Amino acid sequence: MTATPAYRSGLVGPLAVLAAFAVFAAALFAPRVMTGTGAILEPLDRWALSVLALALLVLGLSLRRGAGWFGVLGFVFVTGGAAQIYMTEPLWFPALHLKPQSGREWLMVAVMAVEAAVALAALSRLGFGRLVAEAGARLGRGRIAIFLGLSFAFCNPVLNYVWRGAAVAWLAHVVVGAALIVLHLSVLVAMSQVRSPISGLHRLSPIVPATFTVLASLALGHFAFEHLPHVEDEVAYLFQARTFAGGALTVPAPPEAAMAGLDYYLLDIRDGRWFSTSVPGWPLALAPFVALGLPWLLNPILAGISVLLAYDIALRKVGRDQADLVALMMASSPWLLAAAASLMPHTLTLTLMLFGWWMVLRARAASGRERRRLVLAGLAMGWIFAARPLDGLVIGGLTGLWVLAGPGGSPRRAGLFAAGCVATGSLLLLHNYQMTGSPLRLALGDYLDLHWGDGANAYGFGPEIGPPGGWQMLDLWVGHGALEAVLNTVNLTASLQFELLGWSIGSLALVFAFFLWQGQKLAFDWVMVAVIAALVLAMAFYWFADSYYFGPRYWFLAAFPLLYLSARGYDALRARFPGRDGMSFVRIDSILGLCCLFGLLVFTPWRGVVKYYEYGNFHANTRAAARTGEFGNAVVILAPSGDEGSAFILNDPWLSGPGPIFLHDTGTLDEEALRAAFPGREVIHYDSGWTDRRPPA
Repeated sequence: MTATPAYRSGLVGPLAVLAAFAVFAAALFAPRVMTGTGAILEPLDRWALSVLALALLVLGLSLRRGAGWFGVLGFVFVTGGAAQIYMTEPLWFPALHLKPQSGREWLMVAVMAVEAAVALAALSRLGFGRLVAEAGARLGRGRIAIFLGLSFAFCNPVLNYVWRGAAVAWLAHVVVGAALIVLHLSVLVAMSQVRSPISGLHRLSPIVPATFTVLASLALGHFAFEHLPHVEDEVAYLFQARTFAGGALTVPAPPEAAMAGLDYYLLDIRDGRWFSTSVPGWPLALAPFVALGLPWLLNPILAGISVLLAYDIALRKVGRDQADLVALMMASSPWLLAAAASLMPHTLTLTLMLFGWWMVLRARAASGRERRRLVLAGLAMGWIFAARPLDGLVIGGLTGLWVLAGPGGSPRRAGLFAAGCVATGSLLLLHNYQMTGSPLRLALGDYLDLHWGDGANAYGFGPEIGPPGGWQMLDLWVGHGALEAVLNTVNLTASLQFELLGWSIGSLALVFAFFLWQGQKLAFDWVMVAVIAALVLAMAFYWFADSYYFGPRYWFLAAFPLLYLSARGYDALRARFPGRDGMSFVRIDSILGLCCLFGLLVFTPWRGVVKYYEYGNFHANTRAAARTGEFGNAVVILAPSGDEGSAFILNDPWLSGPGPIFLHDTGTLDEEALRAAFPGREVIHYDSGWTDRRPPA
């Protein structure tokens, strides 16, 4: 396919680049540009303009390098994929609006129609029949059908439709989702046949993606998450970290007059003590950063370290090319970046797992330091247990089997590893003993037993498991059984397909490619498959399958195994299309780079704008007012606007330091009793004027 005269004019490329910068400037610096009668430029529209700027940049740079058709296809791939997610409901369970809900959404339909027209034109010029025949010969028609079937099956969540009894609606969404996957894949197929704007491949130090991961997650944490907790768990973790930073496990119970206004999920008052019921591993790690006033800094640092560890593990197992790819995908994964921008413990556990595996690999390579490295590996796995006990049992157990029965394994090596596990894992047991009187009983278990009923948070199947009355589409039925476990697993897989890489063709495409087309499967490949399977199976027995915050977080330790298998799947595809001109690898690598760019600069900012920003029971208004000193040392009774979590993290756990004390208005607070309980403090009422924008569950 040759370039058109317009592409050869030499003017279109620079003009497109200039237009890209102009559009981006409009998106960035024009927060109230009029877009219609009485309308303003909303955050989602500013995101759409930034996507247009990115697409123009891809077009302009490709044109300047004489790769016009690549630029045109890249332009419609970026804008068409963005149009699809513009029309996607972002909260709870993402689903495409099959019927456009505004004039802007009708415009998005037109954008996707343009993508379809360009794809058809390009494939027609390239010879559609020839491409189909070549793909069938190289990949096998049956395996292509399986690949597409898997991609279609997990293109849409299922729990919300089961809850509503809307099987026809679910099927309609799957059909439309499948058509859009085919559309985006068609554009990529056409791109693989035209000249690439990149003339050769360039290696980068792993420091580059690691540094980018830190910076990207810091930016997401600042602009989208606003350094605020977004779920109640994060408030509990921060409360516990502040308690630990103050040198205590618990703090004295607040005055009785304030207790109702301080009642908050996962915070308990018992026997004259006030404490968080969360497990201690993450708050212990977070405590020094809380003491410094920088709790938002730890996860981005850990995310950068995890990229370096993942790179070196992949380098040792499959070589530089695929290690580079693992680092690239980790650095551009919306799932990993969102976890790193949050205040949740998952980035810590991922980093500890990778560190433990890295130590095991290095212990084999350097026998003189074997003992220390195996103990360090065990310490890492034990800390996972102290932060997320079920994760620690699964990953620690699998790693222990590797040390015992894997290459060079022995009981002596396993003993060294186990010693490290016990040293840090016992922190949880000691914490349990202090909080509940039993090393095997969690404070969280006691708390939920009290509020939900005995055994409601138990692991396994049973009629009494789960919160009383259920959590609607987050917990379909009373109790937990095999059918619900299967549906939860399907729903989490659909979430993974959406969130892992943010690709419009499906985030699991290369994982499917690994199973279908990687003929030379290595022992370590199967180890990664076993890790994924073990995590999925173990979590199926738990009643709650969270995917509404930042994707399937209970499967988060599968992130590295999944991206490792993605790299192996990409290697298999690359080997099946060597090309005749010596440039096929460059073209395919350019396409991969564009997909990663889409996940990083299109999908991740969309998630930040439409979901994480001002999401949940948390808003920056209260915190901003507190920082200006507006409240002084007052007892501030918050109107029920749904943002009390933002204020609670500002409270000194001892309720004795300078600054305001925040209570939420229960309608039962006695102001005279509060003045007596907190002498010298004024009692005032405050309404942030903000309303939780989440839809009801």
